[in-house]
Amino acid sequence: MTFDTDTTEAHERRITRCREPSCRARIVWLKTATGANMPCDADTVEADDDEYDATKHVSHFKTCRAPNRFSGRRKK
Repeated sequence: MTFDTDTTEAHERRITRCREPSCRARIVWLKTATGANMPCDADTVEADDDEYDATKHVSHFKTCRAPNRFSGRRKK
């Protein structure tokens, strides 16, 4: 889905940017089945999607240029 068409103002407000300076991709946060928040690439999220579905959405951890910086699995 591209956000030039078929989007609502409420959906556009859900879209944020990745905090990684080398990435800055558009993401939407969805809840997983366990209640955790999952960053997803915005182009894979429809306006009425509320829960992460691995068959439909792409986790931003798969496409981010620095996924380990945010995944909670930081190296010591």
